[in-house]
Amino acid sequence: AIQFASRNGHLDIVKILLEDSRVDPSAIDNEAIRFASKNGHVDIVKILLEDSRVDPSAFSNCAIRVAVSCGHIEVVKLLREDSRVDPSANDNCTIRLASSHGHIEVVEFLLKDSRVDPSANDNEAICLASCRGHIEVVKTLLADSRVDPSAGSNCAIRTASGNGHIEVVKLLLEDSRVDPSANDNCAIRNASGNGHIEVVKLLLEDSRVDPSANDNCAIRNASGNGHIEVVKLLLEDSRVDPSANDNCAIRLASGNGHIEVVEFLL
Repeated sequence: AIQFASRNGHLDIVKILLEDSRVDPSAIDNEAIRFASKNGHVDIVKILLEDSRVDPSAFSNCAIRVAVSCGHIEVVKLLREDSRVDPSANDNCTIRLASSHGHIEVVEFLLKDSRVDPSANDNEAICLASCRGHIEVVKTLLADSRVDPSAGSNCAIRTASGNGHIEVVKLLLEDSRVDPSANDNCAIRNASGNGHIEVVKLLLEDSRVDPSANDNCAIRNASGNGHIEVVKLLLEDSRVDPSANDNCAIRLASGNGHIEVVEFLL
């Protein structure tokens, strides 16, 4: 009963249930506070924390993790005040979750805690934020000296490029540690394959980027997926060979029915 009342935000019912000696608010591995935290019911979290039986760090600090994931900043602040709660648990899962979901206020708050390491798990926080286009989070993480945006074979710019997040790509390129040609020019290959022409243009402006890398994978990807404007742009670069890999580009375009690309390549 108290778990359901906590989950659904029924504060008055939670209070009544807590007055009954038969009710244990820590039951099922402290499910009540975990539910309340996940759904942002800060008043219920407060009252549950007043009960000595309740452990907000239960289930590997699940309460703060789910609150962070959902962006409930007031719940996060409240839980962090409890000495039993460790925001760096599970290899700094909280900052990774907050970054992934773009909860900038939560990210900023967590970074004020010395236990939190934004570079944990091979700098996954900035990689996830970049992948999902959360530019304010990326900016905040880049301001932290512990964060390396080139980690994971430049995962941040590769995923940002592949998903078309041009502002994030621009920001990352301003950092000298970032190499847009990493992993055999994966960034431009991903951007080309997904039709993100503005990202492709931006990457082509960088002398380190080679659009013919990996046996002209970029134009093959663009052709196979029917991204005619990207194909045209790539062909303006003398390094690109549309006949590479036994004319794979036109074969892929033909096989996938991209007539406009086929006609252009012919």
